[in-house]
Amino acid sequence: MRRCKPTRIGELWGGFKEEHPTIAHLITIGSVPDVWRRVAGDALADATKVNFARGTLFVQVGPSVLRHEIFMNRENFRYEMNSILGSEIIKTIIVK
Repeated sequence: MRRCKPTRIGELWGGFKEEHPTIAHLITIGSVPDVWRRVAGDALADATKVNFARGTLFVQVGPSVLRHEIFMNRENFRYEMNSILGSEIIKTIIVK
């Protein structure tokens, strides 16, 4: 379909999500590592490895100081990440 006037990407994304919910969900899940870097910051993201499965974000980190920092702020991280992702995709964060 040809459009006569410019359309905002948010409007297009909303229409796409309604027409293809499964694909939109997979795209959102695929962006979890990028959102982690954005929320945690480059230094913390470089020191961690994240995996996402069935609503749980697994964060692997070596130094105990960083592990403690992430553990204490995990709910803040979860809230911020879900806000950026646009839905309640991350149910819990487990720090290893």
